[in-house]
Amino acid sequence: MLVLAPILALAVIALAAWGPPALAQSSAWRSLSSVVWGAGLPAFSYPFHKKPLILYDGGTTKQVGTYNFPVSKGMAGVYMTLEPGAIRELHWHANAAEWAYVIEGRTRITLTSPEGKVEISDVDAGGLWYFPRGWGHSIEGLGPGNAKFLLVFNDGTFSEGATFSITDWISHTPVSWVAQNLGISPEQVNRFPKKEVYISRRPPAPGPLATTKPRGLGIQPLSISHVYALGSQKPIAAKAGSTIRLATAREFPASFNMAGGLIHLEPGAMRQLHWHPNADEWQYVLNGEMELSVFASEGKASMSKLVAGDVGYVPKGYGHALRNDSSKPVDILVVFNDGDYQSIDLDGWIATNPDSVLGNTFQVPAGIVEALPRRSSIFSVR
Repeated sequence: MLVLAPILALAVIALAAWGPPALAQSSAWRSLSSVVWGAGLPAFSYPFHKKPLILYDGGTTKQVGTYNFPVSKGMAGVYMTLEPGAIRELHWHANAAEWAYVIEGRTRITLTSPEGKVEISDVDAGGLWYFPRGWGHSIEGLGPGNAKFLLVFNDGTFSEGATFSITDWISHTPVSWVAQNLGISPEQVNRFPKKEVYISRRPPAPGPLATTKPRGLGIQPLSISHVYALGSQKPIAAKAGSTIRLATAREFPASFNMAGGLIHLEPGAMRQLHWHPNADEWQYVLNGEMELSVFASEGKASMSKLVAGDVGYVPKGYGHALRNDSSKPVDILVVFNDGDYQSIDLDGWIATNPDSVLGNTFQVPAGIVEALPRRSSIFSVR
């Protein structure tokens, strides 16, 4: 028993951290079925704001994926900051593409394709970038303040184990091989880092974009841009101050297999009940707080409350809705692991059906059927 006790204690801690809260009905979250919220389901939210940051010389990072948020099988996320002049060194990802949103500050990205073409662009707050799986890239903080951004990967198992950094590679290759490859002396190679740098800060800071050029001659630019200004995009839907902006493969062609957007909900507003037939949805609360409702079929459903810095996740096909039940607005970043945004909204679905189908399905009088929606609306206001 003395041997088993620590193991059992660890199991209880793991379940508490990973399992969903089983919540009884409340006046705020009362349903017709009196279901116990979250029973038999994984957690659809993760308190990412509580996860400590890893500190580097010039930046910080933390990550969330299936290893600490098991339901997020299709996507993982990294929160990162860079001080002015700091760089997330040259690297590539073997198992996932990288879709990013700049929360605050200014960054500069360098992206190299397998054909040797390049894009060097500045991406400011509200901007996106997309790096295809396996392409070489780097990220710099431009200042004047710190850059803060989210990286979302289209594989929930993504971790730094699938990231290949240039300093890590060079430091683990024979010196004579590196010298031969780069055309420098072994003595010069010996001045390189002895291990992975990851994030570093060393003067001089990046110069103006106009004077920043590839070292080689004849380097061609990428044919389409891999950055996009989501924050300045006109909303695709708006109601009483609540808005949604979307960047799909149509608006942002480089991001062919991922899409994303910004949802702003005023107090009392709801992103109405809907589902996505073709993609999982990854959510990050930028500011404020929200409630997340998830329907998993077979009598199972979940309710969660997320605050700024938390992550939510809805698997493909699961019915869900987001609501702001607070007194302040909330902004949410949503990311999908498919470039084609598809959504079926509950009220729009009802509007496509004849009254006879609805009356027979809901088993209600004609007067109630008559009151049901006749058009789709992304938002509702209480």
